[in-house]
Amino acid sequence: MKKSTGMIYSLGSSAAFGLMPLFAKWAYFYGISSITLVALRFLFAWIIILPMLIYKKEKILLNKKQIVHVFFIGGLVYTFTTLTLFLSYNYISTGIATTIHFVYPIIVTLISIIFFKERLLKEKLYALAASTVGIFLLIYNGDVKLNFLGVFYAILSGVLYSIYISGVEHSEMKNINSFVLTFYLSVIASSTLIIGGLFTKTISFNIDVRCYIAAFLIALISTVVAITFFQKGIKIIGSSNASILSTFEPIVSFILGVLIFKEALSLKIVIGCLLIFISVILLTKSCSKAKV
Repeated sequence: MKKSTGMIYSLGSSAAFGLMPLFAKWAYFYGISSITLVALRFLFAWIIILPMLIYKKEKILLNKKQIVHVFFIGGLVYTFTTLTLFLSYNYISTGIATTIHFVYPIIVTLISIIFFKERLLKEKLYALAASTVGIFLLIYNGDVKLNFLGVFYAILSGVLYSIYISGVEHSEMKNINSFVLTFYLSVIASSTLIIGGLFTKTISFNIDVRCYIAAFLIALISTVVAITFFQKGIKIIGSSNASILSTFEPIVSFILGVLIFKEALSLKIVIGCLLIFISVILLTKSCSKAKV
């Protein structure tokens, strides 16, 4: 039952994250910059979480090791993960950027095997292969010309995210309450971006009100809910399992893109989605065999 709960948390997180590119696309349409959108995302996030922590009387004080890990692994790495992903949206479509970002399950699994000696069951290997091929089909759907800078930012965001995910599982952050951790990540990220943006004059809050609405939705759904659920999933079923399950995110993005923005639906997209579903079934079997 505990493993099933972890999988539900991870799938719920991927669905919430999958909405983010659509909210971002809406905000970009009304002229917001990437750094402003990301800064507002995290600013609204900690403002939403703080009253919840006060109401629940959660202990928010951290020990010295936790402070260091949260600041460097959590705050800074996650800040630039999000910023590079949002920057990629300026050069390539949000759907393609999201799927390229999903190089991270491969990297997380490799990190777990090489550095933390995690046992690689054949079901997990098959699941990883199926999800990788599925994402490849989603990326190379038709005759798509990809901007190099956009691809670079999307890949970099995936690499940084894999470092963050592994850090959550294998550092002092694992012992921090999920809401408390999300609160600290959001405070560090928003502060870093606002200070850096004002210093470099790359941030502006004189924007359309619809940009603020989009940023708030990203903060509530694709940050508070998504990050918290993902952290819970990592703690229950492990980083590599949670990251493979999170490959549902591009499926959500593509489906909503078809329904809302009337984006084309091809056979490759359908096959890619099916392969990702198969990877989840294989991972379920893997979780039933392994103690995680």
